[in-house]
Amino acid sequence: MRIQQPSMTPVAAVLLGLIYGAPALADDDTASELASVVVTASNTEQTLATAPATVSVITSEQLAKEPVRDLTEVLKKEAGLSVKRSGNRDTLVMRGLDSAYVLMMVDGRRIDSTTGVFRGNDFDTGWIPLEAIERIEVVRGPMSSLYGSDAMGGVINIITKAVPDEWHTSLQGNTTFSENRKSGDAGQGSFYTAGKVSDTVGLALYGSLAEREADDDDINASGVDGLDAMRDKSVGSKLSWQAAPNQRVTTTLDYSDRYHDFQQLERVAGEIRHDGQWGFGDSKFSVQADQTKNKVGNVSGKINPNKAQNLLFNGSVDLPLDVANQLLTLGGEWRYQSLDDDSSFVGLPGSDNYGNVGSESVTQFALFAEDGIGLRDDLILTLGTRLDKHENFGSHLSPRAYLNWLVDDHWVMKGGWGQAFKAPTLLQNSPNWGSASCGSATAGCWIIGNPDLKPETSNSYELGLLADYSNWGGGITLFYNDIKDMIDITSRTKDVSLAPSYDNFVGFLPDGRPIFEYQNVSSVETKGVELTGRYRFSARWDMNASYTYLDATNKSYDYDLPLVYRPEHEANATVNWATSDTLKSFVGVSYTGSQYTSVPTTGKNMVKNGGYTTFDLGANYQVTPSTKLGFGVLNLTDKTIEATASTDFNLEGRRYYASFNTQF
Repeated sequence: MRIQQPSMTPVAAVLLGLIYGAPALADDDTASELASVVVTASNTEQTLATAPATVSVITSEQLAKEPVRDLTEVLKKEAGLSVKRSGNRDTLVMRGLDSAYVLMMVDGRRIDSTTGVFRGNDFDTGWIPLEAIERIEVVRGPMSSLYGSDAMGGVINIITKAVPDEWHTSLQGNTTFSENRKSGDAGQGSFYTAGKVSDTVGLALYGSLAEREADDDDINASGVDGLDAMRDKSVGSKLSWQAAPNQRVTTTLDYSDRYHDFQQLERVAGEIRHDGQWGFGDSKFSVQADQTKNKVGNVSGKINPNKAQNLLFNGSVDLPLDVANQLLTLGGEWRYQSLDDDSSFVGLPGSDNYGNVGSESVTQFALFAEDGIGLRDDLILTLGTRLDKHENFGSHLSPRAYLNWLVDDHWVMKGGWGQAFKAPTLLQNSPNWGSASCGSATAGCWIIGNPDLKPETSNSYELGLLADYSNWGGGITLFYNDIKDMIDITSRTKDVSLAPSYDNFVGFLPDGRPIFEYQNVSSVETKGVELTGRYRFSARWDMNASYTYLDATNKSYDYDLPLVYRPEHEANATVNWATSDTLKSFVGVSYTGSQYTSVPTTGKNMVKNGGYTTFDLGANYQVTPSTKLGFGVLNLTDKTIEATASTDFNLEGRRYYASFNTQF
């Protein structure tokens, strides 16, 4: 394939322009998708064709098409991604692996609230206002060789807008009304303003407010709660200083406060980053810090706050080498994590040290290397590895190999293999951590950390074929993940007579509640197929579609068990119609296949919910060159699901929305 390279850093230009040849495409019309630049799949800018991973991009135009309360609503429509909806918490699942295995980032900065929120963390897809987002890069498959253990399943990197030369301000707002008046309404607004303060200094400021009202208490005939209230607010800033023609210093500072269900998280995060371009190559160095306060805690009905903190130093250098046409990346990272939780780091109730701990911390160090080798003009081999040194679990290697074959002007074949390791979290590994569970703070069960846990490891494989023509394009990707020693706490019960039969049962509290500890389950496999496609019918009509088949299995027993909240089939399609130069409309359809919502370890009495389909209809009208209005209907056919048990989920019915966006 001959991929035309957009403007990029000198090193990336050397790599893709000189090393790989990379002549222009056959005609300008075909430079549509595979020539798009991404940065998350490697340490440098690459096109989708040459990126050593399966990558998709969500643009700011897609985000603005309809109201988006949370990025999960957009991400779940990507191939390979679905939503785990247990307990009214929408958390992402990528290729069968839940959000604990998917690294969330903003401009390469880690976002991870898992330490302080161990139940259904749905906070990490909403810390940044939509108006500040330029695009989202979704990398499916293990990226531990670059990013460490958090990226065993993949990476989602939110790329914010660059500070422009001229001052620019945009305002956005929307409101959504539920047809069922027992269901909560929603609304949000956000702003973004940015420009040059001087010839060398640029500044961006952004913020947002969003709210969804709680459903009425009697919305479900079963008595199970509907969707609870959500209130989110955030502000942030980016300061960019061009210290020299080849050196840039960027500082960011963000504050967010998010309330979901009964939990409220307050997060402060900052970074200082230096990017340099030198005669020998390019360098990056950053210092990142964040603090997340869980103001309520993790046990419903109680106030037990905690505070999680991260400090990270990260540096790398990209070195173009004439020998064998290479771009070599070398880097290192040091990370400190801590969790202060007086209500959970208390030891075992009834023991001598009960209530005398309060906090835990851990440090990690890593070295990583990646080498892009131009074997031929049309054949690119990427080799990478990462050595992680963990305070509690020693050293682990995460190697990776990937091959891109640019078949011709329109076709790319790519595939690879990667190993990954994931260390237990602070709470999973600590014998001093414990929490009430099994549906009650006083009459359920008790779960604790386990100091004997082993790190999780995985081997992952993928093979894909991509096509890109002027009027159509798409791809097919096969994937397989084999995870060993997966850490699990789903095996638990409040039934005191049944509890001793569980492998991870460790005894009873003085009040008689059974105690269970985190455990390593022997093996989990996820495999499947991802299909993507686009077709332009005419200058005004086009369609995008995706489909995912997933087989996710717990193979820890003599019999296989399906993983919960993993639909076997998922499909999404959108038809866009530019009715005129000022009016654009769309119809979207989403299908979620049947899925298990309860799978006892005995393999008996499993609960499986049927599949469902929803339709959305909307339009955007360009009132003036700088102002756009939107309106539409979500869940047009009013498909609803009412939860009848705590393991079920609610699906909102028909809703009507209106939105505006103005720029000046």
